Amino acid sequence: MKRLNRKISLLTALLLVMALVLTACSETDVAESGPSADAGTTVSQNAADEGIVAGLQAQIAELQAENEALRNQLHQYTDGQAAAEAETESAAQEGTQPAETEGAAETQPEEQSQEDKLNIVVFGDSIWDMDRSDTGIAAQLAAYMNANVYNCAIGGTRATLKPGESDVNYDTWDSTSLTGMVYVMSGLVDTNFLEGYPAGGVIRNVNPADVDYYIIAYGLNDYFSGTPIAVEGSDTYDPHGYTGALYNALEMLQGASPNAQFLLISPTYCQFYENGYMVTDSNMKNYGQGTLTDYANACRNVAEMRNTLYIDAYSTMGINIYTAEEYLEDGVHLTEAGRTLYARAVASCLKYGKPGEVSGNSVYY
Repeated sequence: MKRLNRKISLLTALLLVMALVLTACSETDVAESGPSADAGTTVSQNAADEGIVAGLQAQIAELQAENEALRNQLHQYTDGQAAAEAETESAAQEGTQPAETEGAAETQPEEQSQEDKLNIVVFGDSIWDMDRSDTGIAAQLAAYMNANVYNCAIGGTRATLKPGESDVNYDTWDSTSLTGMVYVMSGLVDTNFLEGYPAGGVIRNVNPADVDYYIIAYGLNDYFSGTPIAVEGSDTYDPHGYTGALYNALEMLQGASPNAQFLLISPTYCQFYENGYMVTDSNMKNYGQGTLTDYANACRNVAEMRNTLYIDAYSTMGINIYTAEEYLEDGVHLTEAGRTLYARAVASCLKYGKPGEVSGNSVYY
C-alpha cells in the first residue's frame, strides 16, 4: 500500500513537471517563430502534448482506483482480523475463568475439619443439661471455641455416689453420678445404664485418647442432698464425698486421657422461694453439710491441689443476689442471659486461664 501511494505521488509530480516543461517549450517556440511560424505545426504540437498529459492523467486515475480497491481490501482484512482476535480473546477468557476460580478456591483456607478442632467433654448437672439448643451453654461454648463439645451432663445428678452404692460393682452399675461417667470413659462399665439420657448417646462418640479438655461442673445436687464434702475417716478418693468424687475423677480421667487438661467449675449461686417470695439463698441455707459457699470453696481447694483450671462460678462469675433476676429463671437454673454469661466465662478460662488460679467472669467478649 505504501509503495502504491508513493508511485501515485511520483507520477503526479512527473505530470506536473512535464506540464510545466511543455508549457515552457510551447512559449519558446512561439517566440522564436514569431508571426511567420506555421500555425498547423503549433496546433499539432499542442495536440501531442495534450495527449501525453491525458495519458498520464489516465494512468494516475487507474492507480488511484487501484489504491482505493487495495484500501477496501485492507480494511476488510484488518476488521476481520480484529474480530477474530476479539473472539479468540473472549474464548480464552471463558476458558481460563474456571481455572482461575478453581485456583482461587484451592488457595482459600478450608473450613476447619472436625478432626482438627478441640475436643471438650463436659460432665455436669442440669446447668449444662437443661438446654441443648443453640442457646445452651455447650452450644455457645462450641461456637466461642470453634470446638467439638460433647455434653455428657445429666440433670439431677451429683458428683458423689449415694449412700450404700458400691464403687466397685461394675457388672450391675447404674449410677449416673460423675463416678459412673468416669467409669464409662475408663472402660470399666458399659453405657447400657445411660439409655434414655441424651448424654448416653453423646458419650458413646467420645474417644478418650482424643480429648483435649474435661469440664467437671457439679455441686448443686450434692448440696441439696446434704452430701458430705468429705467422708470423715475415709481416704481422699472416696467418691461418696464431694471432694473425694472430684479427686477420684481427675485421677481416673488422667489415666484414660493422658494429654487432656481439666477445668473444675464450682456450683452457682441460687435462691429459694415460698409463695413467690424469696425466703433465703445459698449463702445462708444449710442442708446438713454446709452452705453452697462451702461446696464452692471445696471445689477450689481440689483445683489448687491438682493444679487444674478453675472457675469460681459462685463468687466471681457475676451471678448473685443483685443479678439473680436477670440470670436465674427459677432461683436455680440459668436464663438465656445467664447461660451466655456462663459460656463466655468458660471459653475465657479455657483460652486465658492458668492452672491452679481462679478464673471469674469473662472480660474478653
